[in-house]
Parts: sequence; structure tokens; C-alpha cells
Amino acid sequence: MTLYQFHRKLSLIALLPLLAWTLSGVMHPLMSNFKPKVNQRLVVNQEVKDADQLLFTADSIMKINHWKDIQSFRLVNIDSNLYYQFKKSEGNIYVNTKNGDILPNGENVYISYLANLYSGESEDKIATITEQKTFNNEYVKIARILPVYKVEYQRMDGLKVFIDTHTDQMTYATNTLRSGYQAFFLWAHSWSFLDFNTTFRLFVLGVFITICFLAGVSGILVYTKFRKTYQRQQTSRVPWQRRLHRSLGIGLSFSLLLFAFSAFMHMLPKYNALDKTSFSSPTSFTSEELTFDFDSIPKGWMNVQPIKLKDKVYYQVHYKKGRSISKRYYNVVTQKELSQGDSIYAVHLAQQYSGLKSIRNITPINKFANEYGFINKLLPVQKVQFEGEGNPRWYIDTKTSFVGAIIEDKSAISGFIFAYFHKYHVFDFLGKPIRDSIMSFFALGNFLVGILGFWMYLNTKSKKRKGKKRDKVLVS
Repeated sequence: MTLYQFHRKLSLIALLPLLAWTLSGVMHPLMSNFKPKVNQRLVVNQEVKDADQLLFTADSIMKINHWKDIQSFRLVNIDSNLYYQFKKSEGNIYVNTKNGDILPNGENVYISYLANLYSGESEDKIATITEQKTFNNEYVKIARILPVYKVEYQRMDGLKVFIDTHTDQMTYATNTLRSGYQAFFLWAHSWSFLDFNTTFRLFVLGVFITICFLAGVSGILVYTKFRKTYQRQQTSRVPWQRRLHRSLGIGLSFSLLLFAFSAFMHMLPKYNALDKTSFSSPTSFTSEELTFDFDSIPKGWMNVQPIKLKDKVYYQVHYKKGRSISKRYYNVVTQKELSQGDSIYAVHLAQQYSGLKSIRNITPINKFANEYGFINKLLPVQKVQFEGEGNPRWYIDTKTSFVGAIIEDKSAISGFIFAYFHKYHVFDFLGKPIRDSIMSFFALGNFLVGILGFWMYLNTKSKKRKGKKRDKVLVS
């Protein structure tokens, strides 16, 4: 088999995957145009609270309702009223801080309130509210948080917003058009139709990515070997498809190799990927553990919630600090502040989740950058770096006790390669529109190279068939 034949066979095998990947890659930047118009940057429940508003304390409400324990509580505003949001095993219960009344159907009331704030719609436009426990085409993995509530509106565009009542966030918003495109992208780009077995899907993807890479390398070798021959050929005697295939192929070959290599590197860490939504810190508090004098702490706080740290109960108190939130920790018994409390609590959670012990360092992260990018969603977080193989880094959101990311050296390298050579973040300094245009140009170019190559193959086959027919006629 000649080098040219080897290149042609590999290219034919890789053709359909290449066309699917490049076409969906070209269309991916367009998805931002499909986003529904919602109040994405809305900030909820970050008003300063006054202890005088708490006519009923958390421990007194527990005693009145004969609750043996709760998992947690915090304060939320619904319209102009302040409520305790008590987290219990059977669900959230909302209690008015001034009169101690339980809000009927409180969880749905709060879901509707948040959804309407984000969507700008009214209560009567809500069609359904359902709990979302898994990721799918409507609620994709990039949203990160489960479970949430899906609020669907009676609108022509099929608007759906996803609400997390424990963080007050709208974690995702979609509509019929965006969900349809998302389904196509996952099918064509990530091969979600093979999701019945993740290992098998990744193996098949890996095989075809490797074939694409080898097809690109062999194409470069073919051009290099016959370059002088091509240069001596008369342009008029070479079909335009072949000439354009050669020019685009050699010009875009480097981008194809980068696409394939970065995709393969991005895929590898998924074999050992951890489900970040599976980590939780099981806690419970009795009414006696929550007795606290809020007059003993500095004024100007926005919210409070209890946490357990090495069998001791603390109140995590949130204060406004510039554009971010700072957290201070007060011992319920002594009412004294715990120095470096947020770092200590982050280490406690990271050790509990990971089973690791030896800490190298702890770093507060207040903005997305480098290895902890926007895809991780949660801010601020504490970066807890452990000693050991791979230098594992656990990014902990101490407000929710969620894990923002788990990164080791191998996955960090993979993430860097994917971000810079597949999503072209190397061009971020030019702005997102230009970066997306460059990425789409390379993807579209490789799509055309594949189409032209297949066109050449069909022309060659057609000429051979005509030649055979002519030979038969001559023989007869």
C-alpha cells in the first residue's frame, strides 16, 4: 500500500466523524445567540440584615414546631418579607422571622419568586415546576449543580429556567431552539448516542480521533513527498477540487492536528472523572446547638448559617466586602471569632471529601483564571492543595460546601491544552467574537477539506467505472 493509498483509506474512515465534529464546531459559537434573554447577572439575597428583624430565633422556631433537628438554615427574602429557610431531610421549610408562621407550599413559592426575578415573567406564566435530578440535553453538565428545579413558562420560545434554592442561583436557562441545538451538538460532537456505556463511548471516540490525526499526518507526508511533482503540473490539467483540497489541506493541517490532539487529551481524564455533585457534608443541629446572641457580632451582616467544624458548632456570617462576600466564623458557645475560619473550614471539607491529610497550602480564589476557569461556576472558593502524587487541588465553596473542581497535574495539563488549542483561548486578548471567528474559520476549513477529498474520491471512482465500461465495449 502506497502512502497516498494509506492517506485515502484513513481519510475515508475518518470522513463522517470529521464532518460531524467540524460542522458542530463551526456552529457551537453561534449557540450564544440562542440564549434566552434573562437577568443572568442578578444578585439575590445580598442585602444587609438586621437582628431586630429576627423576632423569632431559629432555636425558638425549632422548639415551637417540635423539630428534633435540622440540617441547616439561612435567611431569604421573598418579596418584602424575611424568612428562615430551614433545610430538613424531607425538604426546605420557610418560616417568617417576625411572626413565626410557616409559609404554605414555601419551596414552590420561593422557586417561583426566584424564577420570575431572573426571567422577568409573572407568576401566571409558569406552566410547570419539576425537580431536575440528572443532566440531559435541556440541563447540560456545564451547569454543574444538582438537584435543581426546572421552571417552564408558557411562552412561544419554550423558556425554561433552572433554580437552586440553596444558593438562590439560576444555574441555567434555555429554550426550545437552544435545547434542540444542544442536543445536536452533544450528538455530533460528543457522541451522546453512545452514552449507554461511557467507557465504550470514549474508546470509540479515541479510535476515530487517532485516525483523524493519522490522516492529517499522512496528508502532510503525501504533499511533502510529491510537492515538486505538484508544482510541475499544469494547473489546467488538475481539477479545481484537487487543487483546492491540496491548498486548504496543507494550509489547515496544523489546525486539524491541534484539534485532534487537544480532543484526545481532553478525553483522557474523563476515565477517572469524579462526580462533583456527589460530595456533601452531612450535618444536623439541635435547637440547643443554635442558641446565639446576634447582638454580640459586628453589624452589617447579610446572612448566617450554622456549620460544624470538628464537632464544634459555628455560625458562618456573611459580610459584604467590595464586590465579593467575606465570611466570619463565630463559636456558638463562646461567641468568639475563629481566626482564619474560612480556610480552616475549607480544609476540613476537603479532607473529609478526599480522605487526604497532608496540606501543602491554601489559597483564596476570588475570580476565574488559569486552571479554575469560568466553567467551574462557583466563586469565591478556597483552593486546598494536598501533598502527594499529582499535587491534587480541591476547590471548595465554603458557602454551599460544594466542590468547585478537583484538579491534578495531569488534568491541569489536559485542561490547558484543550482551552488553548481546541477552544482557542490563546486569542482571548482579541475578544470573544474574533476568537470564535478564528476557531470557526479553522473548523469550516477542515470541513471543506473533507468534502473536497470525498468529492475527489467519487470522481476517481466514476472515472474508473467509465473506463471499465469503455474497455468492455472495445473488447466486445
